[in-house]
Amino acid sequence: MLRHLTRLFSRPQATPTAARPRVAVDMAWFADTRLPIVDWERLDAQAGDLAGEAAHAFWDSAAQAWLEALRDALGTHYGIAASQDFLLLSTLEARPAQVFLATCQRMRARIVRNLGSLADQGGWGRHVVMVFDDPDDYYDYVGHYYPDGGEYAMSSGMFIQAGYGHFVMPLEQIDAMEPVIAHELTHCLLTHLPIPAWLNEGLAVNTEHTMFPQLAAPQAQLYFPYEVAAQHAAYWNADSIQAFWSGRSFLATDEGNRLSYDLAKKITALAARDEPAFRAFVAAAHLQDGGLAAEHHLGFPIAHLVEAVLGEGPWQPQPERWRDGIERGQFRSG
Repeated sequence: MLRHLTRLFSRPQATPTAARPRVAVDMAWFADTRLPIVDWERLDAQAGDLAGEAAHAFWDSAAQAWLEALRDALGTHYGIAASQDFLLLSTLEARPAQVFLATCQRMRARIVRNLGSLADQGGWGRHVVMVFDDPDDYYDYVGHYYPDGGEYAMSSGMFIQAGYGHFVMPLEQIDAMEPVIAHELTHCLLTHLPIPAWLNEGLAVNTEHTMFPQLAAPQAQLYFPYEVAAQHAAYWNADSIQAFWSGRSFLATDEGNRLSYDLAKKITALAARDEPAFRAFVAAAHLQDGGLAAEHHLGFPIAHLVEAVLGEGPWQPQPERWRDGIERGQFRSG
């Protein structure tokens, strides 16, 4: 793990936007990429032991240089806007961009209150948000972070936890931006915790639905509850549940993607009923075993959470069966 990068998405507390210093950064880029992609490991080595305001200035300057390079590559219709805690790359005009940033600021404050001590507010550099005008640009960009080959689910937004964590969304989602921002900001404020995908997504979806309860209303759902229950019963088995625990099912292109989010939402809500135990579990859970080693904080096996939704079955996480690869990925699809 890199020394600084797990905390890069958090804001500097001390320097207001107007006075934020800009320092020279020798940017490092990966070769042979379609769009400029920063080699954050090389930048981390360059930063050395910087701390405090010097670290804030270095990483914030790097983020600005990164967005400037992307802006130049994408075209002059893209621009960069900033607020106290955010840097935004988009094609939005000045006023809509400021409304977007104000929404981000408001969402962040609410989510920090909801997450409490679980939210990371420590590191360096402002939150980076990219809103792509063309869906092709969006998928071209996020494609840099997927393993070569294969098909992956469409998304309305994504938190990319690779080096300098940032979240991206297509402009076509702008009318529904608040729930997307709430979802992706939840991910970014949890980026310091190596939690499993199911827990990360469960927290993000439940935060989103807490802030926008109309999204969870029965009339907003595609299926009746009994239909969803039947879909779960047909889909999950001894093999597919391991894809859920490992995180692979959240990237599926079939109905497993939707059912994974639904199952994660439900079992996370069940686990959260005992708030102190749940917070201890979240703080200790690790993606390498799906949270298995931390289940003692809950006071019962995590397989019981799935049993409460699906009934009895072979639901125990078996991390020894997981192969290295995409389930260890550095992105969260939302």
